[in-house]
Amino acid sequence: MDDRRHSSVVPGLVLITLGIVFFLNNFGIIDFNWESFWAYIILAIGVIFWVGFLVDRKKDGFVIPGTILVIIGLIFIYCSKFGWEAMDHLWPFFILAPAIGLYAMYILSKRDRGLLIPAGILTAIGLVFLLQSYQWIKFIWPAVVILIGVFLLMKKGNNKNLNE
Repeated sequence: MDDRRHSSVVPGLVLITLGIVFFLNNFGIIDFNWESFWAYIILAIGVIFWVGFLVDRKKDGFVIPGTILVIIGLIFIYCSKFGWEAMDHLWPFFILAPAIGLYAMYILSKRDRGLLIPAGILTAIGLVFLLQSYQWIKFIWPAVVILIGVFLLMKKGNNKNLNE
């Protein structure tokens, strides 16, 4: 692809995205109003990052911000449509979004194992907060954590006895 054609990809994608948004609004598929337009802009920028990666697979650095912006855009669109009270339960996705982006980059790029460490940490933190925000789950997950800890201790004890 020559430079002139390559430089028109992003503006072309922006115009196509805007056209699709307006088209979907005309058919009532989405409720387009200027008060929530900013949330669609965030989503569209995330999609543009993803399309940029899909057009040129060498640009795997686009995967993380694209994923984060798509997830955050979807959360904001949902809240602007159904009420911001939903943010009481959805806010942990602001922690999970970078984790999902790191997992996506790991899967779609060179499989750098270093990406899994921060992804795992963010996933654990995000899931703890997500599970804590639901009344019935907040009593179950600590028990699961304790059981996993007991299992790990018993497993270590069994291995020690086998080595003696």
